[in-house]
Parts: sequence; C-alpha cells; structure tokens
Amino acid sequence: MLTKKRLALTAILLVGLSSALMLQNWSDNQSSHYDLIRALDAGRTTIDYGPYPTKDKAYYKGHWYSARAPGLAIYSLPFYEALKVLDAPAVARASHALRGEDEMIDFVGEWGTVLPALVLLLLVWRVAENFEPGYGAAAAVIVGLGTMLLPFSTLLFSHVFAAMLGFAAFAIMLRERAGPPRPLLLGAAGLLMGYAVSSEYPLAFVALVLGGYLLSRRDALTPRLVAMRAGAYVAGGLIGIVPLLLYNHAAFHSWTHLAYSNIPQQQKGFFGISAPSLTVLATLLFDSRGLFTLCPVLAMGAVGTVLLYRRGHRAEALTIAGVCVCYLGYNSGYYLPFGGGSMGPRFLITTLPFLGFPIALALRRAPGATIALAGASIAVAVVATITHPLVGYETETVVWGRLLGQGFFQPTIASAFGAGRGWAAIWPFLLAVASAIVLAAWSLPRLQLSARALGAGALALLAWGLFAALAPTVLGIDHRGLESIVKAGDHTALSLTLHHGSRYPLKTLAPIATVAGLLALSAMRLLRNEPDPPRGRRDAGARTGSHSVLTS
Repeated sequence: MLTKKRLALTAILLVGLSSALMLQNWSDNQSSHYDLIRALDAGRTTIDYGPYPTKDKAYYKGHWYSARAPGLAIYSLPFYEALKVLDAPAVARASHALRGEDEMIDFVGEWGTVLPALVLLLLVWRVAENFEPGYGAAAAVIVGLGTMLLPFSTLLFSHVFAAMLGFAAFAIMLRERAGPPRPLLLGAAGLLMGYAVSSEYPLAFVALVLGGYLLSRRDALTPRLVAMRAGAYVAGGLIGIVPLLLYNHAAFHSWTHLAYSNIPQQQKGFFGISAPSLTVLATLLFDSRGLFTLCPVLAMGAVGTVLLYRRGHRAEALTIAGVCVCYLGYNSGYYLPFGGGSMGPRFLITTLPFLGFPIALALRRAPGATIALAGASIAVAVVATITHPLVGYETETVVWGRLLGQGFFQPTIASAFGAGRGWAAIWPFLLAVASAIVLAAWSLPRLQLSARALGAGALALLAWGLFAALAPTVLGIDHRGLESIVKAGDHTALSLTLHHGSRYPLKTLAPIATVAGLLALSAMRLLRNEPDPPRGRRDAGARTGSHSVLTS
C-alpha cells in the first residue's frame, strides 16, 4: 500500500514539474497581474508606469489600475520580493528564452500558478480517494494533464489559484462532515472562500453553493449548531475578503469600488453579465474551444457525479452540480464568454476539480471509455500547451496542429540555456508528462478491461473524434462563437484569413488525439488488465453476489 501511495504522489509531483518547466509568452492578463505586483512592491496601486502595455486595465480619476482582483498579486508579492533579492530580474534579462523581463512573469508564476496547481491536484487525489480508494491519483493526473488546468498552470492568471482555494474549502468541509461538528474547520473553509473571492470575484458562486452544502448536514440542524457552524463559515469569509476591502480603500478610497466597474464593457448588465443564453452555452461546451470538445474526459466526470449520487453521497453530487450550473449560467450570460485568448472557456476552470474528482468513480465503473477519453484529452491539452495555448478565436485552434507539424513550441527551461524552441527544448516537459502518466497507471488497481469495455472506449473515441473534427463547423457552433466575439467589439473575428483560421480547425488534432486514446486503451489492456476468473469461479461469484443482494 505504501508503494502505491508513493507512486501516486510521485505521479502528481511530476505533473507539477511539467508545468514548472514551461515558459509561456506574454499576454495582457498576465502582465496586468504582474504590473499590480510591481505596483504593490513600490507602495502604490496604480499601474501608470508599466512595465508592459496591457489592455487589462481600468481608468479611474486620472490613473490606470489593474482590472484584476488583487488576491493573486497580494499572495505573490513576498515571492516577488524574494526574487528581487536573488537578482532574478537580471537572470531574466540575460535569458535566451524570451525577451527582456517577460520571464519574470514565469518566475512569479512558479509560486502564483504552478504551486497552487500542484496543491489543487493533491486535494483532488485525497478527495477522490475518499470515494474510490486507489483511483484518486489517476483522477488527479487526468485533471492536471487532460484539462485547461495544464496550460493555465503555466500562465500567470488567477483562475488556478482561486480554484485551488475554492476546492480546498470544499475539502475541509468534507472532512468536517465526516466527523463531529467542528466550527473551527468551517471557519477555515470560510477564510479560504473569502480570499478566493478576493482573488476572483465569481468564486462568490462557490461560496454560496458550499453554504448550502454546510446546511445539508442532517445531524447538525439544531438551531444552536446551525448558528455555530454557519456563523463560523461566514465569519471566516468576512476575514478572507479583508485584503480586497483594504486594497479597494487604498486604490479608490472606497471599501466596495471595483476596478471592473470602470471598464465600459463591464458596465452592461451586472459587471458585463446579462441573462444566460442557450446559444452561448452550446459554444462554451461544444465549439472548437468548447469544454467537452477539448476535454472529453470531463463527460466521464459527469458520469462519476451520477454514480456518486446513486451511492448515497447526494449532498456532494448536488454540490458539484450546483457549482457547474452556477458557472455555466453566469458564463453563458457574460459579454465575452471565452475571456479573449484562451485554450477554452477559462472562466470554467473553477469547475474542473469539482467535476474532475468523480472521474475516479467512472474509471472503476467504465474503465474503457474513461481511459480512452483521458488519452485524447491529455493529447489535446499537451499539444495546446506546448504550441499556443492563448488562441483568440474558435477557428484559430488550427494552429495547434500546424505548429506541432512544424516542431515549433513555447519556450521551456531548456530554451533559457540555448536549446531554442524545437524538439530539443520540449523533451523535458514531454518526459515529465509521460512519466506522470505511467506512474499514475501503475498506482491503479488492476482493471477489468473486457472486450466490451474496449469496444465502449473505441466507440467513445470514434464519436468524439468525428464530432470534434466536423460538428463545430457543420452545425455552425464555431460561427456562433465568433459572432459573440464580434458583439464584444472585435469586428475582425469572422475573418479566417486574418487570424490564420480554418473551417475545420481540429481536423488534424482530433485524429492525433484519437490515436493517443487508442494507445492509452491498448497500453492499459496489456499492463493493468485484471484477467477474467475461471468460469466455475465466476459462476460461483455470481451466485454469491445474487444471494448477498437478496439478503441485504
């Protein structure tokens, strides 16, 4: 058992290492966070002085401010100051990987995104183990390598950090629920949720859903316990948002003023959010940057959530559903659903650990489909991460296959030492990814990969591959996604030529990912398959099982 745990832990650490090896290019969102960190380090809140021109800023009373919530910057400030003491800016300027001080963003990202992503995966592992022992590490590795969490763990965005805080609050509440009522634990969960909101405002939806989860504990519904438990959660949350309030007061001389309110697009509806749209929802899930198009294994997370509910863990299953519904609802009403340049709908990253840990249940119940779709999802996420994760348009996802064919990748640590941006530089990342997958597979119990399970996996892959390659164009889903970008103010979105797009943007990547899924299925069949018992023993087991069901 100890060996299995070591394999599991090492696999997850290798996922974190793979993220740490990447050095991604500059973007507006990243530079906005970085500018705010530098401003706070200089004792101010304005970003009038750069260092990079960013569009993610707000103008208020003669000054420019970062449009980002301050939580990530406040958390990253001590690490940034430590980097300055170590003269990291000089190292960044002398590097061959990127231009100038861009690499300082990546240095800060090791603390601001890579470490939180690693903590998040460890939490997914432990939570999944509570419900399906032996399968948690595999679920965590699948979430870490086969979803948007992979590219965004290499970028200085706030999504991974905020998602980690929100899911950590859920993990603490899960622990409290398993024992006697402990208001101190709920206070800690509230503190994490409050700071999550200080880091990314939509985490307020998670806070509300977890409040409902807290109140669903039947053995603690007496007035006294409800007051103590809910009061501790709320008190912790209020403490958690104190940094946001202090920042607002220092920047705007108001406790409640947000920089978002000074951005013109955010002034429509409620901070840019209007009524949910089914059309936009379809693009979020199924266009060429859609959640299920690029991360099909998350469909097995939905299956696992149903299994969780059927096993009697209804409060947990409903919590997962509540988080997903809230995020899909608000995101489908947002004026810019995909948030600009992004591998997929980045505002949904918070849902990934909630929808990801039930993959452990699906892996045991439906191993064929889960392994096959996990292989395809990992292939897509890896290729997007190493080529160009911040695509701005649905049709621009074609560049992933093009850049892969050209052997031109994002820089890595090896690039900083002169290895360039080709295969010579990307192999350390790929080695870490492959090692994590192998160790996660070996940490699993043996699986019953029957001919039926293999057929289900192959059929799921075929269905996904055909859909990803053809449906977004044939059904007009990509076109509707581009129209939403036009409505947000980019009137060039429909120009395929201008953005190097394609009418069937995943026609190259989908077959590659399908082959990856088949290889994963074949490898697991060869290495981790549990042989069928002899027919006599199987029949005896069936009779025993029938007897136990009748007498239970």
